[in-house]
Amino acid sequence: MVFNGTAGILCRDFGMLSLSFTRSFSGSSVVCGAKAMKYLKAQNRRQLNEARQSKIKSSLDSVDPVLGKKDTQFIVRVMAELKEPKVLARGYEHSEVEKLIASIEASKNERLKVSGLDKVAKEISLDDSAVVDSKREAVLRILSMRNADNKTAMKAAIKLTREEFQRFPGDTGSSEVQAAVMTVRIHNLAKHVQDNKKDNKNTRTLRMLVQQRQSLLRYLKRDNPERYFWTIEKLGLTDNAVVSEFNMDRRYMQDYQFFGDRILIKDSKKVAGAKRKAARREKRLSQDA
Repeated sequence: MVFNGTAGILCRDFGMLSLSFTRSFSGSSVVCGAKAMKYLKAQNRRQLNEARQSKIKSSLDSVDPVLGKKDTQFIVRVMAELKEPKVLARGYEHSEVEKLIASIEASKNERLKVSGLDKVAKEISLDDSAVVDSKREAVLRILSMRNADNKTAMKAAIKLTREEFQRFPGDTGSSEVQAAVMTVRIHNLAKHVQDNKKDNKNTRTLRMLVQQRQSLLRYLKRDNPERYFWTIEKLGLTDNAVVSEFNMDRRYMQDYQFFGDRILIKDSKKVAGAKRKAARREKRLSQDA
């Protein structure tokens, strides 16, 4: 009897313990599952954020080491200035043209007066305002930068560049001024090479200009870091584009589409596969965003 009673008590206690353990285990599994889902979501968000940051960093690091960022404000402004109809070649100002025309008319009237033909000239209206305006327009058309040759246009662009980067009036020797002038020449020469793909001589000249600019900017970084970062920002370059070694070869021209979509080097299967994989990953990230 005692044994049976003891066994019953043990069975009852074991059943209660089993039920309690089952309930505890069931509740803890739900809690652990929620925590796991929360952890996975946080991990996915972190991975997505890291991928975005990596994409931003790679886009910043992949700035064209020759031409810099697209639509750089300084370059756009200089080129737009050269196309402005009111900008005159050879450094002339509109006021100087007005003075020139006025002096010509005054000299002409003086000669007519001396010769006694001034009254006749007034009668036949040789010097009316329409004729003077026509002469003025002709002179301005000849001197307009729109009609200037490339050499004259480059002189004007270099003058504007020096005024933009100079430390003091007349400064032509500081590193930032020289680097900026080289940048304007690089853009001008790059356009010529793009239009004349077989011009190997100017391609070599362009490559040398880029190397010289890199050397100047590296020196400026050691000498005056603050001025260096200000300069490369205005020129549309990055620190990585300046300090990294690169060859202006066919690989560069293809990677940065120097000649547009023209294929200069055929990628290996491994490289092509890696590019496709990166493109798919970028597409997936853009969809998740």
